[in-house]
Amino acid sequence: MKSLGAMVKQLAGMLGTDDMTEWETGFVKSVYDQSGEGEDTTFLTAKQVEKVQQLYAKHFGD
Repeated sequence: MKSLGAMVKQLAGMLGTDDMTEWETGFVKSVYDQSGEGEDTTFLTAKQVEKVQQLYAKHFGD
């Protein structure tokens, strides 16, 4: 399984596309910015981690 930071970065690469809902876009932007562009994800809550993993699975099938 990819690291959480890699998932955040890959999801952020989808920003600006029509593949994400408005809520997903806002969530990913927030997590990406808060984590220093995916470099430090240690502060994320368990719910945020779970949501990142769900979004990653939805969009990338992993």
